[in-house]
Amino acid sequence: MQYVRIRNLREDNDMTQEDVAEFLHIRRSTYTMWELGDVNFPILKLIQLAELFHTNVEYLLGLSNSRKYCKYQQNITYQTIGNLLKEERNKREKTQEEFAAILKIRQSSYSYYEDGKTKIPTEKLVFLAKEYHISLNQVCGEIKEDIFAI
Repeated sequence: MQYVRIRNLREDNDMTQEDVAEFLHIRRSTYTMWELGDVNFPILKLIQLAELFHTNVEYLLGLSNSRKYCKYQQNITYQTIGNLLKEERNKREKTQEEFAAILKIRQSSYSYYEDGKTKIPTEKLVFLAKEYHISLNQVCGEIKEDIFAI
C-alpha cells in the first residue's frame, strides 16, 4: 500500500521527510520506507500524522475522501484499539473466529489483537474496515465532539 496522501500532505505543509520523522520520533529512513509503502505503517503513528496534518486516519489510508479533522484519545494504545475493535465486532454479532477467517489467521492470533498483546497490522485493520464497514477513526479512538456541550 503506497501512502500517496501522506506524501502529498507532507509536501503541502512544506515539510521534509526528516521533519516528519522528527515529529514521530523515528529515523528518516524508517519514515521513508513507510511513505513508500515498503513496510506496514503502524496505526499509532498514523494517528499522530492525522493530528499533525489536521485530518483523519481514514483519509490518510484512502478509505475516505473527507479530510475532516478528527481528535483522537491521547496516549492511545494497542490495548485500546483492540477493545474498540472488539466493540465493533460485537455490534456486528460476529465471533473472533469469523474475523480471523476473513483475515486468514488463527482465532488465537486475532484474540491477541483484541487483547492488545500483539500489534494489529494496519493492513489487517484496513481489510476489516472494508469488509465490515468499520470506522477506523472510531477504532483509533476518535473523540466525538458533543455539539450540545457548553
